Formats: sequence, C-alpha cells, structure tokens
Amino acid sequence: MKQTLQETIEKAPLNPGVYIWKDASGKILYVGKADNLRARLKNYARPADPKTARLVERAASVETIITKTDTEALILEDALVKQNQPRYNVRLRDDKRYPYVKVTIREKYPRIEVVRRVVPDGSRYFGPYADAGSVRRVVKALQHLFGIRKCAHAIEKVKRPCINYAMGICSAPCGAVSGRQYAQRVKAACEFLSGKYGRIRSVLLKEIKALSEKCEFEKAARLKETLDSIESISSPQDVSSAALEDMDILGYASLDRKANITQIKVRSRKVVAVLHHGLAGEYTSDPSRSMKAFIKQHYTTGDITPKKIYVSVYPEDGKLLEGALNETLGAKVKIMQAFRGKKRKLLEMAVENSRHQLGKGGAKTEGARILALKQELHLSRIPRRIEGYDISNLGGDHTVGGMVVFTGGKADKNQYRRFKIKGGRGQDDSRNMAEMIERRFKHTEWGLPDLILLDGGPAQLNACIKHIPKTATAISLAKKFEKIYVYGKDMPLRISKNSPSLLLLRAVRDEAHRYARAYHVKRRGKEFIKGG
Repeated sequence: MKQTLQETIEKAPLNPGVYIWKDASGKILYVGKADNLRARLKNYARPADPKTARLVERAASVETIITKTDTEALILEDALVKQNQPRYNVRLRDDKRYPYVKVTIREKYPRIEVVRRVVPDGSRYFGPYADAGSVRRVVKALQHLFGIRKCAHAIEKVKRPCINYAMGICSAPCGAVSGRQYAQRVKAACEFLSGKYGRIRSVLLKEIKALSEKCEFEKAARLKETLDSIESISSPQDVSSAALEDMDILGYASLDRKANITQIKVRSRKVVAVLHHGLAGEYTSDPSRSMKAFIKQHYTTGDITPKKIYVSVYPEDGKLLEGALNETLGAKVKIMQAFRGKKRKLLEMAVENSRHQLGKGGAKTEGARILALKQELHLSRIPRRIEGYDISNLGGDHTVGGMVVFTGGKADKNQYRRFKIKGGRGQDDSRNMAEMIERRFKHTEWGLPDLILLDGGPAQLNACIKHIPKTATAISLAKKFEKIYVYGKDMPLRISKNSPSLLLLRAVRDEAHRYARAYHVKRRGKEFIKGG
C-alpha cells in the first residue's frame, strides 16, 4: 500500500460512515461502509483476496464521510453506489432499492403497504428502511393493532365485512366502523411511522408480559420479534427520506487560519454526493464572509444549482447574494438555515465532516477535537485549557482528589495537582469534590481553565459551582451512560459515542480517575507501613 494512503488511514475517523476509494484521475473505484472507518480501512493494508489487492494497487486516494449511525452509512453507501456505479462494487449495482412504507391517504379508506419505489401519486411515504423483513413485520403489526384494511377493494361495493373482521385483524370500514373512526386509526398509524413509537412499545410489552404469565410462550415470542423489528426500523437516519427535496447543504468549520465547507447534495430524496472544499485566504476566520465567497464562486460557474441551499452559517449580504444568483442563473434560489428536522441533522453531518477534514493534518488532530468541543458544547471560546477532577477513596478512608490539565487537547502533566481531602466526609463525593475545587481556585497562580470537567453527575456539579469562576464553563460526565451535564441546563447532552469531542472528554475524565486513584493507593500504602 502507498505511503500516502497509509498516512490517510491512520488519521481516518473512528466514527461510522462511508469510505470512497479513488484512482489518480479522481474516478471512484469502490464505495464501502463501516461502523468504525479507521478500523475498516486498516484491513486494506492486508488484502484478503486478489480483487481487493487490485483495488488497493489502483487506488490513489481514499475519502471518508462521517455518518451518525450504521443505518445511515448503509443507506448512503447504497445511494452513492447507484449514483456512481463504481467498478469494484458488484453486489449493489442492480436496481434493488430499500423499502418504504406507503399510506394511500388519497383513498377514502387508506391502506398501508411496503413498496420499493416512491411515485408522485398523492400517497404518504415513510423511509427508506435498511431491514426489509423488519418493515414487513411492523406493517403487519400496524394493520393488526389499528385495524387497517389489507384489501384493495372499492369499499362502497362491499356489502358485509370479510373474515379479517371476524378474526379481529381489520376494523372493517366496509360496514363496522365509520369513516371518521377509521381516519383516526390511520392517523395514529402515521404518527407511529413518523417516530412516535412509545405507545406501541408499551402495548406490545404489556401483551408480551400477559402472554408469558399465561405460559403462551410461542405467541409472546412472535410479539417479541415484532418489538425487535420496531427497534430496528426506529434507528434514525437522515441521508435518505421521502420527505427530502432537491437541495444543497453547506457545513462550515475553521481551525488555525484554515477553513472547510462540506457540501452535501440531495437529489431525488437522497444524498448523492458529499464534497469537501478547503478554503484559504484572508476571510477564513470570518464564517459569514467565507460562506459568501464560497457560494459566489461555486454557484455561478455553471454547476446545476438546486432551488434551496441550506447553510450552517448565514452568508454576509445573504439577500443580495440570493438576488445575484437569481439574476445570473435565471432561476429562483433561496439561501436559508434549518433549526430542526432532517435538514438540521444534515447540516450537523456536514459540519462534523468539515471538522474532520481540518483535523487530518497530523498534529492538528487535537486542535480539531477542541474545536469540535467548543461547537458541540456551545462554548463562548475554544477550551484550550481543560481541567479534570476526580475523588478516590476506599470505604470513605484515605480520601484524596486529583486534578489533571489538558492544554491544546494534550495532557500537560507538569500542571497536575493532588489534594488530601481534609473534611472527613467519607464517601460523600459531592462535598469532597467541592472542597477540592474550593482549594484549587485559591491558587490563581496556577492559571485559569476554559473548561472544567468533573467526574460524576449533576450532584457533583451543583455542589461545586459556587467555587468555580464565571470565566470557566463547568460540566460533569457520568460514566454509565456518558451523559454530559452542563450547569444551567435541565437536560444532559448526548454526543455521538465516536465523536472527537466525547473522546477528548473521556480521555480527560479517565486520566483524572487514574491520577486520583494512584495517589490514593500511594497514601494507603504509607498508612499500612506506619501501622505495621
């Protein structure tokens, strides 16, 4: 494998996503997906078969696209293969499509069915979904639970309900239920397909429990399979949807006088391309001016421009820019931001990919992590100095605390500090932590942090906040669910488990735990020797 490829792979993200092998001319050779991009790409260093060896030999570069979930990666891989028809992708080049759920709302008494294509027939479509078997089981469950008809008959011509009504699996809009009541059932089914799964989960769990108590284990197992199918299709994905329109998504990030804009192209309800554009020049530190310069340069050169361009940063003179584009292109183009829904998720995906592009420069990886941390925690400034704190004791004895410092994303061991807790509060970690924090900030000569990370939850955070200077942001990180608590916010933050910023926070927390525990073991050893 070429040295340049090996270096690229070493800097690949740990996130789920899609990777793209290209030849020297930029032609796509192969598109693949992985739940850990770096680990998957490292496998190519030792090709398992002649075909893979030929691919690696021809490849001149490899690009990555970060996604939020494995499901997103799978669906994006499928879309990119169908769009580009790479030579080394054999299995996905046919016309097989992922399934959608179709609700025929134009009919007086709508039906629910699984389809492979979205057509403009006035129906409502949900999906696509990665697991066809799970989708079919869920549709069957919806038909059963809500009494949605399976037949395609003209209801007006049916004189009496069929056997499905007698079996209790259809509400029989052909005579047993009113049109208004049936419409309510269809509405409830659509709400479920829109993501409101809680009610159905509760119903199924109660039925499974009741059947198990009656020793009807076979029926309970079938319902459990349906519940598992619901969990499968409820995995969120934003790269393909019947609700998406043709648009471009532009995500901006900057670091050390460099900037990047990741452009996501959505066509025919799915992502068909993800392009990275490095920016250079005097405006790279000004997001709105950078976005304006990019749009002016990129969308006035003959490229097919969609009617809508969504941006993570609104460009300088945005309305004037819109007018100039409309005049140049002879078509109406809108530049806008999105604050919720799938468009917002795609903007976040574009920004995360831009951050990664900036972080690929070796030593700047730590810089990319602290930039990501600033943006994901909505900090007012880059957290160049992060301090992490933890308490260690055994049954409340020999209680100590440890403070670690990360500067520029790296451990700075010369600035670590140890504390012997004097309050004698045993296993009350919140009060012990508060004592350590109070004593630490009596030493302003140590410097002041931009971000403080406490090992624990909201209890530790609330106990310490009065001792923390207002210039620093304080958070706590709980081990069990990796929840991030920010003082002043009611709900904890959840960051993708492979996010560079969460990896940095974990590193700080784990180092604080190691350092505090090492001091505790040392103290306990000294006490043991004294006692002997």
